[in-house]
Amino acid sequence: MGTANQPLLYRFTIIGAGASGLWLAHALLEHGLLENQTLCIVEADRKKENDRTWCYWAQKPIEPAEAISKQWARVHQHHASPEPKSLAPYHYYHIRSADFYSIVKDRLKACKNVSWIEEELLEYHEQESHVCLATYTHQWTSQQVFLSALPALSANIAPARNNNGHGLFLWQSFVGWRVKTATNAFEEDNMSMMDFSIAQNNQTQFMYELPFSKTEALVEMTRFGKEKLTVAEAEVELKKYFLDKGKGAYTIEEVETGAIPMTPQFDSRQRYLHPHTRTVLIGTLAGAIKPSTGFGFKRMNEYATALASAIKNNTALPTMYRPFRFRLYDELLLSILTETPQRGKEIFEQLFRRQPIQRILKFLDEKTSFYEELLIFIRLPIRLFLKSLLSRIFT
Repeated sequence: MGTANQPLLYRFTIIGAGASGLWLAHALLEHGLLENQTLCIVEADRKKENDRTWCYWAQKPIEPAEAISKQWARVHQHHASPEPKSLAPYHYYHIRSADFYSIVKDRLKACKNVSWIEEELLEYHEQESHVCLATYTHQWTSQQVFLSALPALSANIAPARNNNGHGLFLWQSFVGWRVKTATNAFEEDNMSMMDFSIAQNNQTQFMYELPFSKTEALVEMTRFGKEKLTVAEAEVELKKYFLDKGKGAYTIEEVETGAIPMTPQFDSRQRYLHPHTRTVLIGTLAGAIKPSTGFGFKRMNEYATALASAIKNNTALPTMYRPFRFRLYDELLLSILTETPQRGKEIFEQLFRRQPIQRILKFLDEKTSFYEELLIFIRLPIRLFLKSLLSRIFT
């Protein structure tokens, strides 16, 4: 695998080799854009370990499908129904980050036009025809740069959050245990999501249970809130969850922690960029994380594919622009969870109890019609959402 040396000119540079950076590199490769053009990937963290889990729902798996470690066709939500519900036509997919990193990087390593710099980007300067970039030991230029992370130092004004969403900002923070039980404790064909049976403690918090076999599962506590969930707080609830569910003796094989920003401040108000825009945001900075759910893996893949297609065809570059009404829905929910976090359980439990799971997933994918959205909102605490709407209008 090549290493960038100075002075070099690359057609593309991608800053960051997390999900968004690797998806874009993979899309450039799949679209044939790296056959005769060069790509430099700047990666401060080699990401060789399983540092996180990604999940998504879809009617068919995203390629490379071999990265998927488990999929489920049914969901069990005990507060909504005693029986598991079919997700058809969807499946819920689980990916270990270590598998994703390994598979995609191996594909990129086989391409002679891909080079890597395993350092932190310090600064970049956009010129009329190219961008100048620097790490501690490398300097180079690139015709186009894709940023999933901002430089540590920069003389230029780095892209910042916009003023969308009235400053709304929450964290989706989580602590997960990958466990192995002494006896059969899980229904391996049924996953559970947003189980609010745990103590809320004036927060909005819930459990996920993703079984890989009858004795192995990822059990994760998640909080939507201003304050991040601590490991100590999560340990109390996770231990109680295992006790209350009668899971029996278990050993913890991996611990997963993290926090995802939930904010409309990264939403783009611009639909397209000029084909030769020198610096393009990707990942969280581009609005890849849906503010009301924290899901972004599939959205990053879709955006990478759209970007690569536009580059190949020399057309306007798409942004992650979202229709106004979906931005509004997210802002209303975030406002409610900010002002009255104790109402989160009520809202989500009513949502899953009164709506087909397929409609909810379609809504979260922002593929529903206005009529379908009306069917959803009339079965929720409408006064709470109207109050949030009025507050947004008059503040």
